[in-house]
Parts: sequence; C-alpha cells; structure tokens
Amino acid sequence: MTDIYFVTGTDTDAGKTVTTAALLEAAKKRNKVALGYKLVASGVEFMMEGVFNRDVLSIKKHSSYPLKYGECVCYQFDEAIAPHIAASELGVTIDTSEFDAGIDHLLEMSPDYIFIEGAGGWMLPLSERNFLSEWVCSHGYPVIMTVGARLGALNHAVMTRRCVEHMGNRLAGYVINHVIPGFNHQKENADWLINYFNDVPLLGEIPFLESIYTCDLSSYLNTDLLSSKS
Repeated sequence: MTDIYFVTGTDTDAGKTVTTAALLEAAKKRNKVALGYKLVASGVEFMMEGVFNRDVLSIKKHSSYPLKYGECVCYQFDEAIAPHIAASELGVTIDTSEFDAGIDHLLEMSPDYIFIEGAGGWMLPLSERNFLSEWVCSHGYPVIMTVGARLGALNHAVMTRRCVEHMGNRLAGYVINHVIPGFNHQKENADWLINYFNDVPLLGEIPFLESIYTCDLSSYLNTDLLSSKS
C-alpha cells in the first residue's frame, strides 16, 4: 500500500522543493521506499547534459530509486512564469490525466510513499478556469503544507489550511521552513503557528540553508507523524 501526499506551500518560494527532498530523505532514513514527482515545473537551466529544472533534479536525486528525469516530472516549461501562462503561450493544454499517468507509473514500483510537489501556492491556476488544487481534491490526497517563515506567512498559512479544508481535503501535516536568515521574531512566529495548528502534526523545522543541494536533509522531518487516513 502506497501512501501519497501532496506538498503545497504558503506561496511561491516557500520551500516546497526542500520540504519534498527532506520528506524523501526522512522516509529513506526509516528504511522506506519513497519517490517524488513534480507535476509542473517552470524555469530551466541549460547544462552540458541537457535542459533541466532544478526542482526536478532534486526529486530525482533524493528518490529511493534511480528514476529517469522524465519519470520525475509531468510538464516542464522553459520560462519561470505561471504554468498556465507558459502553457498558453505554447498552445499547450495542461491535461491532468497526464498527472495520473505519471503517478500510476510510479505506483508500479510499489513504493511506501509518493510525495507530489505542487507549484506556487494551493490555488495555482492550470488554465483560466481550472486549479491544481481541484485535481488534488478529486483524488483526496492528504496535504503537507510548507510554511515559508517570513512576514505574512501566518496569514498565508491560516488561509491555506482553511481553503484546503473548505474544499473537502485534509491537512496531514506542516513544515516550517526558515527562508530568511535572522528573520526578526522568528521564534515568536513559529510559536504562534505551533499553538494555532496544535491539532495538525508539525513534521519539523528546516533551518535556513545556503544550498539545499549539498546538505544532509534526512534529520529535519519526521515522516512517522504522517497518516494518510482521515
């Protein structure tokens, strides 16, 4: 039985990628097989080996199995802009059945966990009328929220949770990701979150990291606190 979780953030650059990587590493540390998947990636870098998105490379690196790059991402756009705009400019329709096909492929590998990394925030548009969160809710995937600890994060965290629950889904846990070094009143903000979200598991806190690509991420989060059951 594979437990599937959707990783969202309180905003763009809240730290969904480092949270997903840390979840993968934490699961592996507990001898679980964990795979990651990025639904929509915007923004690429031209490297000697080809054209890649760094978020997808992170998922590839931290997954339990040596996945091919294309097994880690569904849609990729060159420009770092909103996916629905990137798709429109290319005349592409983001088809959520392609999301399902990619996840079904990973399920064939019988992992213990699949962590699906979202894009932007909870209400990311896929088109003029459709939102990524609607697809998540249609499957009932429990949500892990990354709170990017900066000014405004408390408001965004509360709104994200209320929206997730209003749409009939469940917040399975949250992560506090310290995105600004020396953020003023960092502890007071974290304490407020922990008190307000006292009925939701805090999976852990990730300190400010100069680079998420060279750090050992396995000790920051506790996947044992997760439960896919409502």
